[in-house]
Amino acid sequence: MSIVRTAALLAALASPALAQEPLEDGEPEAGELPPLTKEPELLDFVQAPYPPEAREAGVEGEVLLLVEVDETGAVAAVEVLAGLGHGLDEAAAEAARQFRFSPAEDETGPVPVVLEFAYGFVLDAGTVEEALPEEAPAAEADTGGTEAAEHEAPVNLQGTVVEMGTRRPLEAIQVSATLPDGSERLASTDGDGAWSFHGVPPGEIRLRARYPGYKEAERSVEVVEGELTEVRLWLKDLSYREDEALIVYERDTPDVTRRTLSVDEIRRIPGTFGDPVRVVQTLPGAARSPFGTGLLVIRGSNPEDSGVYIDGIRIPLIYHLGGYVSVINADLVEAVDYLPGGYGVRYGRSTGGVIDVTTKRFEPADLDLPRTKVTWSTDLLDSGGMVQTTLGEERKTHLAVAGRRSYIDAILPPFLEAFNDGPTFTVEPIWWDYQLKLDRTDADKDPLSVFWFGFQDTLTANTPPSVAQGTDPDAQGDLGTLYGTHRGYVRWEHELAPDLDLLLTPSLGYDLAEFSLGSALRVRQQQIVLELRAETPWELSEAVTLTPGVDLIAYWWDFDTRLPFNPDSFADFDPLDEREDWTIGGAGMVYAPDAFLEAQLRPFAERDRLLLTPGVRLSVVEAVRFDPDDRLVVRQLGFDPRLLSRFGLTEATSLKGATGIYTQPAQPFEGYRPSGVAEVGMERAWSSELGVEQRLAPGLQGDLSVFYKQLDQLLVPNPEYTGLEAQYFVNEGVGRVYGAELILRQARVDRFFGWVSYTLSRSERNDYPDREPDEGDAVFPGDPEAGTWYPYELDQTHILVAVAGYALPRDWEVSAKVQYVTGNPYTPYGGGVYDVDQDFYYPYATASYNSERLPDFFALDLRVDRLWTFKRWQLETYLDLLNVVRGVNPEFQLYSYDYTEERYVRGLPFIPSPGFEARFDL
Repeated sequence: MSIVRTAALLAALASPALAQEPLEDGEPEAGELPPLTKEPELLDFVQAPYPPEAREAGVEGEVLLLVEVDETGAVAAVEVLAGLGHGLDEAAAEAARQFRFSPAEDETGPVPVVLEFAYGFVLDAGTVEEALPEEAPAAEADTGGTEAAEHEAPVNLQGTVVEMGTRRPLEAIQVSATLPDGSERLASTDGDGAWSFHGVPPGEIRLRARYPGYKEAERSVEVVEGELTEVRLWLKDLSYREDEALIVYERDTPDVTRRTLSVDEIRRIPGTFGDPVRVVQTLPGAARSPFGTGLLVIRGSNPEDSGVYIDGIRIPLIYHLGGYVSVINADLVEAVDYLPGGYGVRYGRSTGGVIDVTTKRFEPADLDLPRTKVTWSTDLLDSGGMVQTTLGEERKTHLAVAGRRSYIDAILPPFLEAFNDGPTFTVEPIWWDYQLKLDRTDADKDPLSVFWFGFQDTLTANTPPSVAQGTDPDAQGDLGTLYGTHRGYVRWEHELAPDLDLLLTPSLGYDLAEFSLGSALRVRQQQIVLELRAETPWELSEAVTLTPGVDLIAYWWDFDTRLPFNPDSFADFDPLDEREDWTIGGAGMVYAPDAFLEAQLRPFAERDRLLLTPGVRLSVVEAVRFDPDDRLVVRQLGFDPRLLSRFGLTEATSLKGATGIYTQPAQPFEGYRPSGVAEVGMERAWSSELGVEQRLAPGLQGDLSVFYKQLDQLLVPNPEYTGLEAQYFVNEGVGRVYGAELILRQARVDRFFGWVSYTLSRSERNDYPDREPDEGDAVFPGDPEAGTWYPYELDQTHILVAVAGYALPRDWEVSAKVQYVTGNPYTPYGGGVYDVDQDFYYPYATASYNSERLPDFFALDLRVDRLWTFKRWQLETYLDLLNVVRGVNPEFQLYSYDYTEERYVRGLPFIPSPGFEARFDL
């Protein structure tokens, strides 16, 4: 049976006449529905009488029905999709109306579904049902009237029916056997895809298997007297992508603006390299990161102001350096939650947005066969694969192991040299990652998952000689960055009481970061990280749910820094003097045990009418160094009250709003001080938004939000800094971010899907609002004037992205992405002033700070892919065409050493990226 939800996809699977009928008000669209956790099962099959007219005319075959099953398992409606006439259609429909099913279920409980049902009619054998009750054995019938005698004979012809490519056994498939005398027998497969015939006479037997939505399979076999003949029949799905999930949809969640991405469709968006996390950059509120680095610039915030998580565990980075792919294998990603703002107290330590990647959790239903799945993918950037299998005699543990390694360092430099005139920076990113996941799938025990993953990135940038800064060798050389992270966690769920659950996730990890410039400057930091997330959702009543929780992070750190000079004597620095390296280091611990309490209130009898989600989060950060005489480094407190609301104005219209405080502790380098206590507090944002979600048509949804974010206590360089003993950062900066976001998205109905997202925003900063400018000068050379507002460096006024895909016959698909973004602000320089003592050119600006903008960004990406299905494996081939059409697309300006000449460093050129993914079921 092909099962769908009673929603927009009904139109795609029903007859043309039915497809034209609009959904009734209040009927949810398919994309908003969670997946089924239990499929319906046929409990009571009703035999249809054979119409005399059809019997006299010798008509037999299958009537394809569309059966709507309600939440009780009763049949609510029946529609004939493909009939035979002669009264067979009416007989099949009348019999189907008397069927009884076990209800389908999702995470909310029993739900209505629509399924396709093939009702078979065979002359002289009554009827052969399309699906049997679970406990019934495979059935067979013949046209010769000797069924009882044949069943007394032993089985001498048997086999299975499996799906091509996946080797999945197919249930309720009709198998016919044409005997040497021309007569025919029929059988239906059981839950293991097995079928059998008794007492088949020797000779050549023609077998045929058929089912709606599959290509008919035929095969001839020779039955020998006294021998058992076994046959496997392969059915090819006419569209393996027909049942894939929606691209972008809203889940039932208290978070005001949570956009969840499911994986199956978004992996085929051009420019994503098959990575679902990269699609976040096409959604409202996400600014374009420079040079495709993958930095998260969400609603005008700094990249470090947004948090990234994997299954609720915070990690430093979600993208590999270079921003081409995320750090998790795409085959392990179940969904990506993107929260640009208006999220609850479950997330903290961020004033920007949040990305939470949910990995796949394998359930007992995923283990139908004791088989191993192997996936291998290769494209222009990297190669990697994943192996899935089951462990133990009872196969109640699922194991997945994945890994990947890049080779873009060998491919990117020639492209950059070919498409950029003159010398340019050569960027060489190298990355690798690995993942290991164990899921206990024993339904009788508490859900348990173990996940261990890690990655390492190396990024080098070779500086062209023409941009070297004078003769000082310490201002020249290659730039190198290395970053590595390893994390492991255990997720355990336990029911403490009927209305009280415990979700516990402890995690342990290791981080390493290095930065170098030439041979004289190096910074290295490493840390051991301990995280613990515990939540206890408590349903006091149908109207009130309380969720207390703990979000603890602690890490032990050490660092060392090497400079070619002593920063305390920088004012007397002479580039001609003999150099002596200067080093500093330290070690310590940071402890941050955040606690939160969230309530979900549904005051109306209609529980979905109004949802209020008040919450409060208490953030505590204390950092100490391992020095017996001078331990305390910094202590910070944050108090985050938040209120979220969602109101169902009509069945098709929802209003939403949120307001709250979001605090963020200082970064380690911002709060460091060699001795004494660093007097820095948490940065703070008061964020508010209002919005409306509107269902415009079946499968078509609009979402409009306006937001305002007031920033204060921002950390900026201390204007009174005199040396390392002083505090380098102070909480004097303020800022503001405001704008609107719009997304129109079309769920995949039939063959088309797509969305258009638009962001209008303004992000501004004022570093020293309480200080008066000294004759219009900046506090530091090259910085904005004190007390003045200026555009944030990554402020982008207009961000427009359009994505569309269309599924063609025979598993072909084409898609496209168009992106237009306003250029980033920059400060124009008119030349340089030569400092004889320092042998260095200092630029002088010809206008105020960030008063000019780079040219706008425009790019068109295309993609075509094709799924090839063979008996035992599948191959997906694709071609990504990046920047098929592009504008000037400057990433930044590059000046000569004396600032008398400038040129744009453009973004990526046109890149054709072929690739493939092979999937094997062993």
